[in-house]
Amino acid sequence: MKLAHGAAVGALVLVATGAHAGAQEPSPRSLQLKSEVFGNTRNLRVLLPIGYDAPENAARRYPVFYFTDGIAAWNAWGVPAVVKELWGKGTIPAFIFVGIDNGGSTAESKAPVRDRASEYLPYPDQTWVEAPPEPRGERFPKFLFDEVMPLVNGALRTAPAGGCTGLAGASYGAAIALYTAMKHPSRFGFLLLESPSLHIGDGRLLKDAAATAVWPQRVYIGAGTAEGDTPEAQSRMTIDANTLRGTLDRAAPRPSALLTIKEGAKHWYDAWNERLPGALTFLLSGDKGARCAEP
Repeated sequence: MKLAHGAAVGALVLVATGAHAGAQEPSPRSLQLKSEVFGNTRNLRVLLPIGYDAPENAARRYPVFYFTDGIAAWNAWGVPAVVKELWGKGTIPAFIFVGIDNGGSTAESKAPVRDRASEYLPYPDQTWVEAPPEPRGERFPKFLFDEVMPLVNGALRTAPAGGCTGLAGASYGAAIALYTAMKHPSRFGFLLLESPSLHIGDGRLLKDAAATAVWPQRVYIGAGTAEGDTPEAQSRMTIDANTLRGTLDRAAPRPSALLTIKEGAKHWYDAWNERLPGALTFLLSGDKGARCAEP
């Protein structure tokens, strides 16, 4: 489904307004990335754990959870507010959260909807009839591993990647998150997929999933029964989500997986925001999340 909204890896800008030693909650920060993989410039939005700047944590390193569609994830999806609420309740451990702005949010973008889709589509979207974008999503793993992660690791006190890194996305952003995790499963411990566009490439992602032997240890899938403009599209979203969940259940070793299907929920940010607390709680609470975030 089409969702619109308006390393020596180039320049780095770290903005930290008003932060001071011992502050409980770090000030908002962002990183600027000039990508050679995609040939554009974008922001990475950073949410640091409470206490990150405290002197007693000066040597502490933190695992990282990455979100696609950074500007939308931070503003419309409401990731920072949900994470802070869960931190306040002690529900999830201390992670660094990073929102990666999409191709449509770059300084060079002239066609935001198409540019976003181009970066996130590893396969064509057969439902996009008029002037479909060129799929360039096969480049996204290289962009993430060779450009985004080195930039974040160089600017912040991050823990080694491996099985403690998270990756999340919604719609096309979930499709590219799934594609990346299937290509490099050992690089991630947590995968969050909201309303994933599993229809692209005539169901190619589901075929890829069936052939995938190794998965992140925890996978969350969310969907609604009112996603799409037709009854057929709405039905396909839930059928595809159930198919992916079934594939995960048959995997050996089998990951811990949770599928949430919300009656009447649409393909939009308010639905993803409503489900986000449950998704992050499932993924990060308990022994696995706690071990990853140990000082």
